[in-house]
Amino acid sequence: MRTEKKSYGTHPQGGPIPMNNWHRRRCLILALAIFFIAIPCCAADTNESDDSAGKVTVTDVSIDPEVLMTGDVGLVTFTVENTGEQNVAISNAELISKDITVLNGDIYKSTRVIGAGTKMKFSFTILADQPENIYYPAFYLNYKSAGSLRYNVPIRVEHPDLSLAVSGLPETFSKGVKNTIILNLGNAKSVNMTGISIIPSGEGIQCNQTSFFIGNLGPHTEKSVAFEIIPSVPTTLGFNVSYTCGMNAHQTSFTIPIPLGQDKRAADPIINNIATTSGVSGVTLSGDVSNAGLSDAFGVIVSSLDESGSLVSPNSRYVIGTITAGDYASFEIMIPSSSEPVPVEIQYKDDSGNQYSRKTLIDTRETGGGMLGGTVSGSWGDGSSGGVPGQGSATGSSTTSGGGRGVSPMNPLSGMGKGADGLPLQEIFGGVVLLLIAGFLWMIWRRKIRGRKITFAWKK
Repeated sequence: MRTEKKSYGTHPQGGPIPMNNWHRRRCLILALAIFFIAIPCCAADTNESDDSAGKVTVTDVSIDPEVLMTGDVGLVTFTVENTGEQNVAISNAELISKDITVLNGDIYKSTRVIGAGTKMKFSFTILADQPENIYYPAFYLNYKSAGSLRYNVPIRVEHPDLSLAVSGLPETFSKGVKNTIILNLGNAKSVNMTGISIIPSGEGIQCNQTSFFIGNLGPHTEKSVAFEIIPSVPTTLGFNVSYTCGMNAHQTSFTIPIPLGQDKRAADPIINNIATTSGVSGVTLSGDVSNAGLSDAFGVIVSSLDESGSLVSPNSRYVIGTITAGDYASFEIMIPSSSEPVPVEIQYKDDSGNQYSRKTLIDTRETGGGMLGGTVSGSWGDGSSGGVPGQGSATGSSTTSGGGRGVSPMNPLSGMGKGADGLPLQEIFGGVVLLLIAGFLWMIWRRKIRGRKITFAWKK
């Protein structure tokens, strides 16, 4: 077997030069020198990359909406600025949380460069599918050659809470009568509610508006809106409220029952203290209208009607005006000369302008001296806005004796009458006499305390 020896170069005199130990040592020394020279250069490059990455910071974070409701989708945007003088390469950016769901976590997986003195934004879409609390997802910016940047951002999540309440509700509603109710909306949370609209609904309910738009409702604030409704049947009034929080739409509803019945605080006009007088032009019916209710009656009109419900004559209508609660007013109208009961109608309004009417039958009977007394009976009737449902019949009576007028149950002094024909002359004369007697006694008393003696001399 032939063994070949390694050689290094060629001898000048011919033949190969064998590689001895000296040449081996020289090659080793050269390799070591190159290695030790390269180590400082690599270390310098690494330190330079770390210094450049340290100039990258998060300068701004925006959350839309600022406070999320449970189940809302939001957008979190991080603004990153390179304040250094060298470009910085990043491998990826991500938002990590074990509570908040990140819907686009892989959007920034590619390599990109943040130039010196420039800014870059990173936006993440999140889903707040957790209970009410404050959560802290972490934003990571991973550099290509120098570790990463971490930044935690607080995310506040609250439960939806738009409170609704109604004020100004009467105890009962009347058929065909307009009522004003107030719907109060309150935002008890820290979210900003925008685009709030309200749509009322209910079978048999007429509303003055089909929808209401009240705009924005800031955190911990409230707004009120007035509704005018006219119910025709017992029903339920509903309010559908829609609003937005950021990019999220929300909706809630609220209902209240609408019963029909008698308004306990309504005006209650009653005819009493009636009297009739026969004259050349016909029979005159006079009396009082007393308001036995708890509310004022506005635009009170007393009319005499014939069998067809029409006015008997132009003088068969008497306009009283307003009768306050607990007060009364007199009227005087022309009625037909007949032994049949005379239909008399009272029309009035409430403070909302609703029209009411009450029809009353008055049975007259002739006494002496051409004066007539009578009996009043009647029931609620339908007016332009309807009567008062549930009121039932209203009956009363008032009779006169000796041709005089009686006393109103609402005012004991009503028997004195009104006008020149009804002046209480006897009562006025009696009052004057009492005043004179009292003055005379007072003068006697004054003179007695001064020690003077009073004598009376009678002349014959």
